[in-house]
Amino acid sequence: MRLLRRDGLRSLEREIVELGRVKLRMARVKSIISDNRELARFVNSWSLRCAEPLRDYCRSVLSRLVNYFTPESINELLSEVLARGLSVEAVLILLSQCDLLQCGDYAVREYVETGRVDVNQLMGILQGEGVRISPEDLKAVINGDYRVNQARSNRLSWLPRFIRPHR
Repeated sequence: MRLLRRDGLRSLEREIVELGRVKLRMARVKSIISDNRELARFVNSWSLRCAEPLRDYCRSVLSRLVNYFTPESINELLSEVLARGLSVEAVLILLSQCDLLQCGDYAVREYVETGRVDVNQLMGILQGEGVRISPEDLKAVINGDYRVNQARSNRLSWLPRFIRPHR
């Protein structure tokens, strides 16, 4: 009787292991097959709209997202964000937490609907992924003020500091 139980348990254990392997195989989805040039153009076109300190980060997030979602759906979301006058960078930071199995889009939907985002949450995400940016710069990027400030400071960068006009 004991031998039957051991064999029964072993076969049951073997079946559980096999089922686990089957589930993992079923959960894996092949990435969307498309022309790599088109995907690169898509990623570059949206990443160029991001502010300079986060441009490389946005490029890497977009490159990951096109493996999980169609470029059309990403384009639709980001176009909606631009139409509402919101920050593409903030949405991409929030979307960086999405993968194929888990994508909590509540924070993205709340930002698109209300226009409010928690800067501390964004800073935590960026620090968790190794991106260094000051909270003031991140706030300026989200508010859309970063590019304006950079353009002003670069225009007169060749002048000595004491001659530059005070803002």
